[in-house]
Amino acid sequence: MIDYSYHTHTYRCGHADGKEEEYVLAAINAGYKVIGFTDHIFIDGFIQPGIRGDYDELDDYINTVNQLKEKYKDQIEIKLGFESEYAPHLKDYYKYLLEEKGVDYLINGQHLFLEADNTFRWVGQYEDKYFALNKYVNYVIEAMASGYFKYIAHPDLFVRMFPCFDDEITRQCERLCEASLEYNIPLEINLGGIRGTRVFKPGQMNYANETFFQIASRYGCKVIIGIDAHSPNDLLHQESIEKGEEFVSKFNLNEIKRLDF
Repeated sequence: MIDYSYHTHTYRCGHADGKEEEYVLAAINAGYKVIGFTDHIFIDGFIQPGIRGDYDELDDYINTVNQLKEKYKDQIEIKLGFESEYAPHLKDYYKYLLEEKGVDYLINGQHLFLEADNTFRWVGQYEDKYFALNKYVNYVIEAMASGYFKYIAHPDLFVRMFPCFDDEITRQCERLCEASLEYNIPLEINLGGIRGTRVFKPGQMNYANETFFQIASRYGCKVIIGIDAHSPNDLLHQESIEKGEEFVSKFNLNEIKRLDF
C-alpha cells in the first residue's frame, strides 16, 4: 500500500472537509510516511468561493502547515505546497511562493485558463472541444517547461469532454507524454475520479483513464499516485488506493513513490 500523499486539500478551498491537523493525524494513523498539502492556490484578486481560498488566507495556511511540520516531525514528514493552474503571468508569483514564502512544491492541475485580468474559462467550457484540448495540452507542456511544478495532477482531466478516444485525442496524449519524458515530470494517477467524488455524465469518459495511461506506459513516463484527498477519510479509502495500484501493475507503469526535494 502507498505510504504518501502529495495531493491533499483542506477546508480552505471550500469544497473539502477537514483542517490540516486532521489530515496529519489520519495520515499518521494510516501509517503514512509523508503528507504534502496542496490546497488550490490562492491568487491575489482572484476570488472563487467554493473553488479556492481567498488570497488573505495565504499566511495562515503557510504558518499552520509549518507549525504542524515541527509538532509532528518525529512521526511524519510534512510538505507545504499548492495545486495550481499554469498561467504565464503567474510565473513571478510561483517564484515568490517557492523562494520567499517557503513553499516546498507546486503541482499543476489545469482546471481552467486564467488571464492576467483574472477572467477565466474552464477547460470544458469551449464549444470547440478539440481547440480546448490543444490549448490544455499546450498549457500543461508550458507548465512542465517552466520548472515550477513537481508533477502534473490529473493529466487526463480533458477526457471528460469526450465520449471516447480518436486519432486526434491520441495525438495530443502523445504530445503530453513526450513532454513528460523530455522534462522528467511525472504524471498523476488521480484517485478522485476512481473514488467516485467526481460526477460524470452519461457518455463522458472518466479519469484516471486507462487509454491515457496505456499511452503513458508506451512512452515510459514516470507516474505517481495522487489521492487528491478532500477529506481525511480519503487517506484511508483502501478501495481507490488499490485500484490506483492496479493501474500501475496492469499497464506496467514507471511508478515513483517519492518526490525529490
